[in-house]
Amino acid sequence: MFMEKHNIDVRNFDLIFVDTELTGLDLKHEIVEIGFLKVEKGTYKVLAEKCIKIKPTRLADANPESLAISGYNEKDWADAVDLKTGLSDFLSYTDNCMLVGQNIGVDMMHIKNGLEQCGLKPNYFYKGIDTFTLAWNKLIENTEIKRFSLSELAPHFGVNAGTQHRALDDARTTYGVFLKLIGR
Repeated sequence: MFMEKHNIDVRNFDLIFVDTELTGLDLKHEIVEIGFLKVEKGTYKVLAEKCIKIKPTRLADANPESLAISGYNEKDWADAVDLKTGLSDFLSYTDNCMLVGQNIGVDMMHIKNGLEQCGLKPNYFYKGIDTFTLAWNKLIENTEIKRFSLSELAPHFGVNAGTQHRALDDARTTYGVFLKLIGR
């Protein structure tokens, strides 16, 4: 198994900038969209990007506010795939990669939960990079930044945020903020 290997040098991993949209924040809620950019290690060149819409199966459990925030509607999700197909597609890009995201713990928790539900195993490194933590560390003295959210960080760094709470746009925004945070 990937996570059991020893002497792993994480500098050799490509990065996957990921964002998920959900039917709510609890583990009972479902992923409805995964957006990601695969980025080459060292150069940070975008190798691939994709948005995967996933058809929810338990809309009765969904938080209506979360559905509104994510823009979920039956028309736009008419061609969405089931969870296993969507996560299998995602995994086809993530082998020997490290996930990066804004508040990455939430995304990783829901992806891992979905993988377990589908009988799939992660092929990416079990630790991720969190741009929230990077921003907090770098900008702690900046009193204009209060929540260290993407909606604050993107304009602070002059990054085009696209449409907020759309998975691919948020993954792109996270990538742009990350580059600014590391001085690229």
